[in-house]
Amino acid sequence: MGTMNTKVSILLLSAALLLMSCGSPKPQQGMTAGHAVIGASDAIFDLAWQISRDFQIGNPGAFVDIVRAPNTQLVDSLLNSRSEEIFLDRKLTPAETLAFKSANLKLYTYDIALYPVYLLVQKANDVAVMDSASFRSVLLGTITNWKQLGGSDGQLTLYLPPPGEGAWTTVMSYYGHLDSVSAVICSTAARMAERAAQDPGALLVYSKPYEDLPFKRLTFHRMDTDIPATPKTIAENPMYPFRLDITYVTTRNKADVAAGYLTFAVSNSGQRGIMNSGYRPAAVPVRVVQLKG
Repeated sequence: MGTMNTKVSILLLSAALLLMSCGSPKPQQGMTAGHAVIGASDAIFDLAWQISRDFQIGNPGAFVDIVRAPNTQLVDSLLNSRSEEIFLDRKLTPAETLAFKSANLKLYTYDIALYPVYLLVQKANDVAVMDSASFRSVLLGTITNWKQLGGSDGQLTLYLPPPGEGAWTTVMSYYGHLDSVSAVICSTAARMAERAAQDPGALLVYSKPYEDLPFKRLTFHRMDTDIPATPKTIAENPMYPFRLDITYVTTRNKADVAAGYLTFAVSNSGQRGIMNSGYRPAAVPVRVVQLKG
């Protein structure tokens, strides 16, 4: 009997060791399952997160983390291989593109959506229109009172996002090189809205949905036309010059969950969700992204 028990124990131990040597089965990896971390700028963090949520609802095996960081930091992390995919609220600059080429890194860039950069003021402000020359003077600090723009007497304070963010870039691209800018620089849109809400003379250069904030949009006067800032206007009327070009950038050529997220973002379903959120979708949605080396 003792010998029999010993043999059974040996067999059980052998079976246990065999199971341990096999280990746990590896989780499925692919375009609809796995884990990805994607960096997104402050201006489009909420949109990137919403796309992630919608993608994961249809693909419960996928998990996509969205990490917030400034555009310049995101580009630097991609260039130095600390990240592999990023979501910008602007296109890469020529200097950035050249840096990737110099580092022998292949770039894959995709247009995801467009969005206006708004000029916002307090709802009680009686100024409704800003023209190009006046806004340039505000940027340079030569207009500092709303009375100079036909409004009530009161200090004008300009609020801008940091250099490198899409809203800053589109304004500076329009006006060319400015020797200096007179503005309060705010690290995030939330911080800008918080500070400006207490300032009756605030003028915000703002690039996120603001339905719950106490501000109104200024129309932009150009060439004898008053142009409202709307997702429709920025795509169909190039006379409104300030917009975000929401761009997905990666250096990878892999059929992983990040590629699945991207494919969903540019699919008909993803683009419809982007449109329903108030953004202007990319011009030509496609169903599948083919990454070519």
